[in-house]
Amino acid sequence: MVVILLVALTASGAVAKDQQRMDGMTFGTMNRLHGPVFSSRAFFEGFEAAVPPVGWSAVVNSDQTWKQLAIEGGSVEGAFAAYIRWSETIPQDESISFAQTVDVAGGEYVLSFWMAGDRETEWADDSVETVEVDGAVVFDWDSTPGGGGHYVFEKYFVDLTAYDGQTVEIAFRYVGLDANSHYLDAVMVDDGTGYDPPPPPPPPANDLCENAIGLREQGLEVFEIDLCLANDDYSAGEFGTSCTGYSSEGRDVVYKIHLLQGEAFIVSMQGAHDASLWLATDCADPTGTCVIGSDTTIGDGYEHLPPDGDPGWVVPADGWYYLFVDGFGADSCSDVTITIDAPVANADLDWGSVKSIYR
Repeated sequence: MVVILLVALTASGAVAKDQQRMDGMTFGTMNRLHGPVFSSRAFFEGFEAAVPPVGWSAVVNSDQTWKQLAIEGGSVEGAFAAYIRWSETIPQDESISFAQTVDVAGGEYVLSFWMAGDRETEWADDSVETVEVDGAVVFDWDSTPGGGGHYVFEKYFVDLTAYDGQTVEIAFRYVGLDANSHYLDAVMVDDGTGYDPPPPPPPPANDLCENAIGLREQGLEVFEIDLCLANDDYSAGEFGTSCTGYSSEGRDVVYKIHLLQGEAFIVSMQGAHDASLWLATDCADPTGTCVIGSDTTIGDGYEHLPPDGDPGWVVPADGWYYLFVDGFGADSCSDVTITIDAPVANADLDWGSVKSIYR
């Protein structure tokens, strides 16, 4: 019996064959946490150390066989998955397998695993991906319904109760020629629970404008935040017309500060993504009330507000201002360091006055 649970992470779509057949896939961001330690489970393998793992067997017939692959943000468990790439010229018949004693009474009788591959393109029929128990096929990925789409990890179960009391060889087999890549992760034998990724950590408290953190109350000149934990909630506007000059579709967080007309307010950030900074006056309409923004660099993660081309900018009116720490590309993010120079009257820009606000 094969029981199927489909859990979609993300899909990868393209047009050309070479674009769709990828050596290294980028799945959607799930999280960067390892799952819990399964000390009570009969068997668990996440391919974090090697492929094939210690204790596994391998059948190799091609230059392209099962390997370990790092999938940033997209493996089901940990940082790695097992992966096999297609071979254009050499027929492939590649297996990795492990021995397992099936024990129904002991809760060790259901095999579960996560797979991702291709069911949509014209060359998807050029490979067969199966699970075998002692050489007998118990699961055929191509003929098993899947709802996740092209290159989406899905979770599957195989009932092993028919082998109760036996030690069997469980193999993951790929047969093909000039076909497509395939991925495997989080293999487990237990009572049917299987592995599920832990939920992502909650977003930062200031993910939304209404919970913006007060910079004066926080009282830090330099602080760090992981934008990858945040959501993309706000945009400075469209390319060419926004206050940064570009769109801002990255993950963002919000800070607030009350400023006086004529004050100079200076902020810089350093991260590892194409960052942007912008300042608005109305949480209900941040795009329409952005007064100044900066997106002057491309990939080095540094931004400065006011931008280097406008060092003389001063606060136009008394009121609350909302600082958006953002990024250019869709869902772009990184760990960033923010440096705040305390607002001071434009005629009094010296380090002593900058420091005084935090004392």
